[in-house]
Amino acid sequence: MQSEEIKFLTWDTDFFHKKIGRIDCGVQTDLPSLLLQARKEDYELIYVFCNGSNFLPPGILEAYNGSLVDRKVIFENKKLITKELSFPVEEYTSTEVSEELEQLAYVSGRYSRFRMDTRFHPDDFYRMYRTWIAKSVSREIADKVFVIREKDQIRGMVTLKITDGKGVIGLIAVSPLSQGKGYGQILNDACCNELVKHNINTMEVATQLHNVSGCRFYEKCGFSVQSVTNIYHCWL
Repeated sequence: MQSEEIKFLTWDTDFFHKKIGRIDCGVQTDLPSLLLQARKEDYELIYVFCNGSNFLPPGILEAYNGSLVDRKVIFENKKLITKELSFPVEEYTSTEVSEELEQLAYVSGRYSRFRMDTRFHPDDFYRMYRTWIAKSVSREIADKVFVIREKDQIRGMVTLKITDGKGVIGLIAVSPLSQGKGYGQILNDACCNELVKHNINTMEVATQLHNVSGCRFYEKCGFSVQSVTNIYHCWL
């Protein structure tokens, strides 16, 4: 019988071809016992999610090949207003992923835990973000995909999902060839305008705390920190 405190992750298991589970670690969680149980149940990898102020002891990390792979920070902006865009933004309407869009998806994930954790094969990261952008343009996991073009070349993109009365940015990136032109701010503003049009005044985005420039960008755009979560990978 599998432990109810270890959540079996079907999608991750199928995608990465290894048995993967998740443990949400609270004050009363007996993590060593759960990790031992996971090992007995033939899990290969456990994601351990903890409050941002909770860090796992070195002994547990050593015993279960664990490492802190992400300090996930959720930013939230509850004061959306319509913005005038200083550069044209268009909706990406094709259901096919262009090469430029695929490359921007990789740029957006440069701090991803699936890239930072070297126990994953590099292609795992690329497959994940190819899948993410493909499901976004097909509108499976996004409602809108906005892009900025320069001379018919896509130089920036953002994906937006409207759910539970708020907008959620999934992927956002600007080509290294077009950095410093304010395109990130313009893409953010395009999302704001779309949400305000639907009478939604809250937008949320997740990034990594060690993505310092990304965190500064969101603060500049009017976001504030809602929560921080420490995410560990324990390889069993």
